[in-house]
This record gives sequence, C-alpha cells and structure tokens, in this order.
Amino acid sequence: MIRILAVCCAVLALWNPPAGAQSDSPAAGFEQAARDWLAPLVDNRDFSGVILIRHGEAEPVALTFGYADWVSGAPMAASARFPVGSITKSLTVAMARRLIDEGRLSADAPVSRYIPELTGYAGVRVGDIINHTAGLTRDMPADALPDARSDTLVAWLAGQTPPGPGPHEYAYSNLGYGILAVVIERVVNARFETLIASEFLVPLGMNDSRLVRGNARHGDNVPAGYAAGPLPLDLRAPMPDVPAPGASGLVAPMADLLRLAEAVRTRRVDLFEADGSLTGSWSVNLVNGEAIYTIQGSVPGYSAGISILPTRDLTIVYGTNIDSYSNWGLREVLHALAQGRDPGPPNLRPSTHGLTEAHLDGAGEYEGSPYGLITVQPVEGGLDLVLSERGWRFYLTPTGEEALNWRLFNVDLAFERDEAGRVSAMSAVERGLAGDPRRWRMTRTDLPPLPPVEPADNER
Repeated sequence: MIRILAVCCAVLALWNPPAGAQSDSPAAGFEQAARDWLAPLVDNRDFSGVILIRHGEAEPVALTFGYADWVSGAPMAASARFPVGSITKSLTVAMARRLIDEGRLSADAPVSRYIPELTGYAGVRVGDIINHTAGLTRDMPADALPDARSDTLVAWLAGQTPPGPGPHEYAYSNLGYGILAVVIERVVNARFETLIASEFLVPLGMNDSRLVRGNARHGDNVPAGYAAGPLPLDLRAPMPDVPAPGASGLVAPMADLLRLAEAVRTRRVDLFEADGSLTGSWSVNLVNGEAIYTIQGSVPGYSAGISILPTRDLTIVYGTNIDSYSNWGLREVLHALAQGRDPGPPNLRPSTHGLTEAHLDGAGEYEGSPYGLITVQPVEGGLDLVLSERGWRFYLTPTGEEALNWRLFNVDLAFERDEAGRVSAMSAVERGLAGDPRRWRMTRTDLPPLPPVEPADNER
C-alpha cells in the first residue's frame, strides 16, 4: 500500500527562483489557497494532477498533487503530459478558419463537396459542424470503428443516416469534429496530425506536445489514468477511449497549454467571433462581473482546462489523471480563488466501506435519473453503473451498509427496499464538488410484481 499524502509535492517552479521569490509573487496567496483547498481531495483519491499558474510576465509556477502512478507511488511531475480531450478542438477550428480565410474551404459548403463518398451528407455544412449545429450525434458507438484511420470513419459514416439540412439546435458533437478533421485532410492533402504539428505545435513552441489517434495514455511522461474502483486502491483503469481525431488527441504538458493560452489571448490562434464570443469549444464566461476565456476537455481517466483572466493578467491551466467529481467543478473553484472569493469547503464524499452481499442487491435496471436509463451490474469487486444510452460504465463505491457513491459526480445513493426486502429504488443526493446538492430518485424497472397478500385465516 502506498502512503497517501495530502499533497505529494510542494509548489514547484518551472525555473530556479531566487530565495523568497515565491512568497513575493502576486499570485502566491492564490497558489496557497488552491493547494490547501484541494489537499483533502487528494487524501480521498479524488484529485491528482498539475496546476500551472502564470501572473503577468512572471515565470509560471506549478502545483503538483497526487501521483503519476498510484500503484507504484511515482510522484506527479510538473512536466507531465496529459491527454487534454476537447482542447484539441482549438487547433482543429483554427486550421479550418485558416483554410476558410485562404478561400480553400467554405463554411457554407456541404461536407460532401470535400468527401464525395458521403453523398447523403449534402445538408451537413462545414460551418454548422464548427458551431455544433449540424444535427450530428455527440459520439460514435464505442465499438463502431476497428481502427482510427480516416477512411474507416468515412466508410462508417456512409452507412449511417445523415441529419437533414441545418442549422439545427445546438448539440455538442465530437463526431462532427472527426468529420471536420477529414475535410481538412482532403482539402490540404495531408494527414491531420502532421498538419496540426507543422502549422501550430511547432510555430507556437509546443514542442513537447503531440497529436495522436487511439490510446493517448501511452507515451513518455504521461501519468497513468484512473477511475473510481474497488479497494484496496479505491481506483481502477478507466473505460476505453473512443478515437476521435479532430475532437481530441492532443497530449500536452501544462507549459505547452500555457503557450496555447497565450496564442489564443493574443489572437495568434484567432478563435474570436465578431461579437466577442469564442469558437472551438472555448467560451467567454462572466464570473462575478469579470470576463474569463475558458475551455476544458476530458477523455476517460484524464481532464484538462485553460482559463484566461485578462483583467488580472492571469492564466491558469491544469491537467488531472483521476476521473472523479473534482474535475467538473475545479474550474469554477479556481476562478473563485483567483478572484479572492471563498468557494466554500469541498464536498467530500463519504469514506469507502467494505463491499457486502447487501450491496449486490442493488443490481438492476432503473429509470428517473437525469442521466437517462441506468443499469447497475455486478462486476469483479462490486457494482458498475452503466449509462444505458451510451454504454459508459462507472464503479459504484460502497459507502455504508445500504449506500453507494457514484464518484464521477459525487452522488450518494441510498437503497429503498420493498415489503419483500428487494431494492426497489435508490434515492440520490448529487453533491458535486461545491455548493448545494441536487436530489433525485430512480426506481427499479426489472422487478416482477409482488404476489398478492394472502388474507389471514380470521379474515377469510
């Protein structure tokens, strides 16, 4: 068993600072507040990663948490490279916009102009794909493609029913950005990864980053990715990733994400629209009266984010290697701390309880969840929650005799049993990382009805 430390390493500078430089930094209070706030989450194995902060022209400062390998105890390094998911879309859109500016690509043209095999996609326009209004599904099925080649994706698409002409209602689509990557390849006649490297990674000095298809977990200095799992580690390997060229695939250290952030801020990578909004999965959030340019992304086992606070001349980037609820509220907590506001204490999940036979009674099919239909399945070491529509599965951590926790969103689930002692429903309290809880209830749909109660002899 490895020994858990609240924070694996102290604040690490990416340079060799003179004595006292850290304490004199204008961001030193923010750095200490972030370190203290996240410490109990590291202890619970619900947070692990790197946060990199740059204030003005000062050298960036890195905070490291947890482990690069929670099995061996290898410490997290400030130079670690993380799969950053949808942050990849920044570069995909930047390349598409460049081709549009050069007149080689038209936002109003159907994708079938550039991928003739997709004859049925005459109503799917390039611009609608960029804006997530093409009517495409979010993801392709996990087992849809035998490999990550562009031609394999095109052949699969040709066998699907395309959406009608857009624009449709906004619907986030990783699949759309996969199509956009193939469009770019056809226009330039070059492999997408090579093109992005030569046009953006090298010119921006992102020399330690790479764009990959398939399993981004493998490679030099990439921490092992984890999800909630059974004891003794309380963690396990995450579910497999689905190849999504154009939508994800960038693997980068935090220093390179800072370089990308600076390029977006200075419009060297121009993602700003005429109305001041951002494209490429970036957004402009008004937080406590302050505009923040931000993006976040994730793949199974990892998450990453960038936030630019222009009025403070402050940039924050982060990468994590545990799939847990801390990932989804981290950005808002960092914004609050950077602005000197109190985000409140972190919502810590209950301690892990040993698995019992009673927990296995919860296996079944449920409706009523805000995440759609759910199946709870027995697996080695406990129970998995499966989102029926997508096939995504997550370990349910036992937290009491009749209680489980879905750690992806910090949802406490309590069993409700019927007259026969069967688990017939689960009440849910979704606490997330901070703030007030959300309550919901899911009822079991696979139980046969109870037999009618026989009247007692004196009632016959």
